[in-house]
Amino acid sequence: MKTKKQIFDIPFIGYDYGRDHNWNFDVLIGKYGNPVIGIKIKNMVEQYSADPDNYFQFHAVLTQVVSIIGENHIVQKIDIFSKKKYIAETSEEFLQQKYSEHFDGRMYKTIDTLLLFTDIVDTEKKKRYTYSEKSYKELRDKCQKIFMLLSQYNCEPQFLRERDFEYYINGILSMQFGEIPTFDNIQSTNEYVRIGDQFVKTISYVDVENIELPSEIEPYSMLGGNGSASDTAVDNFSFINELEDYRTIVYNQILTIPFQAEQLRDLDKKKKKHEGVSKNAPSNAIIAEEIETLLHHIATDGQLIVNAHFSIVFSANTQGEMENTQSFIESKLFTKGIVVSKNAYNQLELLRCCLPGNAVELKGYDLFMTTSEAALCFFFKESYSINEDSNFYLRFTDRQGIPLKIDPADLPMKTGRINNRNKFVLGPSGSGKSFLMNNIIEQYLTYNYDVVIVDTGDSYSGTCSYKGGKYIQYTEENPITMNPFLLKKEEFNIEKIEFLTNLIFLIWQGADAPMSSAQKSILDNVLMSYYHQFFNSGSKWYEDKGSDELILHLEKYNIHEEDIHADYYRELQQSKTYYDILEIPFNATTEQIKENGRKLIRFYHPDSNIDNPEYNPENFHRIFEAYETLIDENKRRVYDEAHLILIQSNDIVKQGEPVEEWDIAIRKIIIKKIIELEEKLSVSELSFNSFYEYCGHFLPIYLNNKKHNIREKEFNLRTFLFVLKDFYKGGRYGTTLNESANNTLFDESFIVFEIDNVKDNPKLFPIVTLIIMDTFIQKMRLRKDRRKALIIEEAWKAIASKLMGGYILYLYKTVRKFWGEAIVVTQELDDIIGNSVVKDSIINNSDTFILLDQTKFKDNFDRIAALLSLNKVEQNKIFTINNLNNKYGRARFKEFYLKRGSKGEVYGNEVSLEQYLTYTTEKPEKMAIEYYVKKYGNYNDALKIFVLNLQEFKDSLENMVAFINLYKKPLDRKSMSFYVNMKYKGQNILKIIIQKMQDEEKKLDEIINRSLHYEYEKI
Repeated sequence: MKTKKQIFDIPFIGYDYGRDHNWNFDVLIGKYGNPVIGIKIKNMVEQYSADPDNYFQFHAVLTQVVSIIGENHIVQKIDIFSKKKYIAETSEEFLQQKYSEHFDGRMYKTIDTLLLFTDIVDTEKKKRYTYSEKSYKELRDKCQKIFMLLSQYNCEPQFLRERDFEYYINGILSMQFGEIPTFDNIQSTNEYVRIGDQFVKTISYVDVENIELPSEIEPYSMLGGNGSASDTAVDNFSFINELEDYRTIVYNQILTIPFQAEQLRDLDKKKKKHEGVSKNAPSNAIIAEEIETLLHHIATDGQLIVNAHFSIVFSANTQGEMENTQSFIESKLFTKGIVVSKNAYNQLELLRCCLPGNAVELKGYDLFMTTSEAALCFFFKESYSINEDSNFYLRFTDRQGIPLKIDPADLPMKTGRINNRNKFVLGPSGSGKSFLMNNIIEQYLTYNYDVVIVDTGDSYSGTCSYKGGKYIQYTEENPITMNPFLLKKEEFNIEKIEFLTNLIFLIWQGADAPMSSAQKSILDNVLMSYYHQFFNSGSKWYEDKGSDELILHLEKYNIHEEDIHADYYRELQQSKTYYDILEIPFNATTEQIKENGRKLIRFYHPDSNIDNPEYNPENFHRIFEAYETLIDENKRRVYDEAHLILIQSNDIVKQGEPVEEWDIAIRKIIIKKIIELEEKLSVSELSFNSFYEYCGHFLPIYLNNKKHNIREKEFNLRTFLFVLKDFYKGGRYGTTLNESANNTLFDESFIVFEIDNVKDNPKLFPIVTLIIMDTFIQKMRLRKDRRKALIIEEAWKAIASKLMGGYILYLYKTVRKFWGEAIVVTQELDDIIGNSVVKDSIINNSDTFILLDQTKFKDNFDRIAALLSLNKVEQNKIFTINNLNNKYGRARFKEFYLKRGSKGEVYGNEVSLEQYLTYTTEKPEKMAIEYYVKKYGNYNDALKIFVLNLQEFKDSLENMVAFINLYKKPLDRKSMSFYVNMKYKGQNILKIIIQKMQDEEKKLDEIINRSLHYEYEKI
C-alpha cells in the first residue's frame, strides 16, 4: 500500500506582539484567528511533600482559574516531562570537583508546566472564529487576573513570549526538549506516530465507544505499598515519574467551558428523554439518575459543566520500549479506575491537539462531559525540587538522584522558617549518620567555617586528614591537656566563671550531683578572689575604690568593719600622749595633773571599780604611769623634750574636723589590710595547680567567717581538697588541667577531638568534654568574622546532667548570636525520650532536625514524633526514606529527612568514590587509605592513585582493601600481577593468600617477591 504524503501544517498564523501594545506577554494567533495566551507555572505541590492539604490548595487555585476564565473559553494545561543531562560544576576543591564529576552526564527529569487560554472555536459545524475586540480584551484581562492569582500562591507564573511559544511548539513537534530539536518526517499510523527515529504514542483516557472513568475521585492518591509510606499523599498520576524508557512525555489536559445555560437545557432535555424510555431499558433510568445527580451538584455547589480531555503522549526509541511503556501506563491507569481508549486511531490528530493553544482542533468524540471539580482532579499537580537561591548552600541529591543546592541556615533564617542554626541528628546505628555528617562538614569547610568536633568513634579522621585539620586523640601516654584557668583579663567574664565553677564541681562531686546555691556561691567567690589577686595584685587598684566597697571586699577574707575600727582604736590608744591619757592640755598646771590623775586612777583602779564595764587593766597601768611621770617636774621636763613633736601633732588633730580625720585613718587601715592580703595570697601564674594552692589558703579564711560560718555539711573543705588533689601536680591527672594545649588551636579551622579512649572514664570523660566545649566558646566569642559549628557525637551524654543543663542551654541560646551552630548527633531512642536535659536544652533550642532511616523506631515513633513536633504529614515523609523505587541508574546512597522549622524534605546522600573513601567509617577501608596517604603524603594524590589502582585491579573494592591490608602498603605492578595469577587458582583468592601466609609464616611481600622470581626463572 502506497503511503499518502502531505505537508504537516502548523496550526498557527502568527503573533500579536505585546511590545506593540505595552503588554507583558505575546499572543499566539491560532489558524482560525483565535488568540492564545500562555503562562508558564510551577505546579504548587512539590513531589513527595506528602501533605493532602497542598493538593487541595492547588485544586482550589485551579478551580478559581477555571471560574475566572469562564464560559466559551478553553483551558489547556500541558505538563512536559523531559530528560536532560547533568553538567558538572567546576570547583577548586578536589572532593567537590569529584562530586560534580560523579553526576556528570547523568540523565534527570524535568517538568515544564504551561497554562494556555483561548476561545472555543466550533470547527465541527464549519463555523469560524469571529474576532471581537471586546472578547479579546476580556481574555487578556482575565489572564492578568489569573496571573496575579498564581503569583499569590507562589506558582512562579511567567507569561509566554514568542520565543517561549516557539520552544514548546518545536519541542512537542520533535518530542525533544533536552537538546536542540531536529525536525524529521512524521509518519502516522493507527497505533502510533513516527517522528524521525522515535515512536510516539498517545494514550487517551476516553474511548469513543465507552467512557470508563472512576465514579469518585479526589485531588490526590495514596502511595502504593504496604509500609508506613503507603499513607503518603501523592499525585493521582505520580506513576509518570516512575517511567524510564522514554524521551519525552506530554500530559495534555483540556477543559472546554461551554455556555452554561445552554448546556443545562441540553442536559435537562437528555434527562427527560432517558426517563421517557426508561421502561424499555433499565440503563436509561440509570443515565437519567446520573444526569439528575450532576444537575444537583451544579445547582448546590456552583460547579461548572465542562467537556474534558486527558491524554498522555510519550516518545520511545524503539517499538518494544513504546509497547512496554504503554502497558505500564495502561495498567497504572486501570488501578485508578480508568480504562483507556482502544480505538484511538487518530494518533496524529491527538498529537496535534497537544501543541500549546491548539486544543481547538479536538473533536467532540475525544471529550467527555463532567463538572469542573471532578475534571480538575485529573490535572497533574506536582513539581520537582529545585535549587534554593542562596550564596550559602550544601549539595545533596533530590529523590531522583541529581545534585540539589540546599541552604540549611541563611535562607531559612532570612525567611523566618527557622530562628537558629542549631541541629539535632537522630539515626540508628548503620543508618549513615557519621557518613552524612562528614559530607556536611566537608562542604562547611569550603566556606569560612570553624568546625570543632567531639567524637567517640574515629569517624572523622579521613575528612580531617583531607582538610589538613587538627586531629587530637586522647591516650594515657599522650592525654589531651588544657589549661582552662589561663585567660586574659578581657576574657574574664560571668560566662567564664560559670564554666569554671561547673568544671570544679564536676571534678569534686561528679556529673550527676546537684549543685546547691551555697556551694555555687563559695566556688564563685573563690574564683573571683583568685583572678582578682592575679590580675590586680600590685596595681593599687584600690585607690579608685570607696572605703565602703573596700570593706565589702575584705569581708570575703573574714575582715569586717568592726575589726577595722578595733585596729583604729588600738593604734589610736598606742599613739596617745600622757597628757591625752590624763585628759589635760600639755601646758596643764600641777594642780590640774593631780585633780584629773587621781580621779582617773580611782575610776580605773581594780579594787574600787571591779564592776566597771569600762575597766581594763592596761588602761589603769597607762593612767598611773602618766600620772607618776607628769607629777614629777624633772620627769615631766624629760618627757616633754622627747615627745614634743607628737604632743604638737595631737594638738593639731584635736583642732581639725573629726569626721574627715576618722575617714582618712580608717582608709589607711583598710589599704594596709589589702596589701597584707596581697602578700599573703599572691598568685604568680594561672593554672589548676595555683588555683588548688589558693583554695588551701583562701577557703579556711572564707569558710570560718565569724559572721556567717559555713558548716561542714554545707561545704566539706577536707574532702574538697582531697578529691581535687588528683588534678594537682603529682596527682593521677596532674597534667590534664595544667598544661596549655597547642596555641595554634585557636587559629585552626577544623579540629577533631577523638576521646573514645576516655569515654568509659566517669571522671575524665565529662571533664575533657567540657573543656573542649569551652575551647569552642572562646573561638565562638573571639573569631567574629567566621561561621562556627560545634558537633558533639555521643559525647554529649557525659554533659547531659542537671549540673551541665544550664551550661548547654546557654551554649544553644548564645551560639546563634555569634554566627554559629551547635549540632548533637545520637543513635539512641531513649536518649532523646528520657533525658530532660536533651529535651529542654538541645531539642527545644534546635530549629533543624536531621533524621535518618527510622524503620528501627517504627513501633515507638509516636513518642519521637511528639518530642520533635512531627505531624502526620511529616511522619509520612520520614517513612519514605530509602523506601521509593528510585535506585535506577544510581550509585549506592542513603536518604535522610531534613526538617527546617515546621516542615521538612527528604534528600539523598550520594557521593563520589573519592568522597566515600574519605568519609568511610569502616576500619579496613580507613587503614588501606592510610597506607596510600603515608606513601604519597598528599591526601588528594593518595585518593587519585587509590582509585586508579581500583580500576586496574578489576575486582571489588572490598577485595582490594583486604589485599592492601595484607600487603601493608599501596599496590604496585608486582602485587597486582600476583593477585591476577592467584585469581585463576581458586574462587576465594584472599582465603588462599591468607592460608599461604600462615603456612609459610611469611609476609605477603616476601611471598610475592618469591613468586615473581619463580615465574621469571621458568621463563
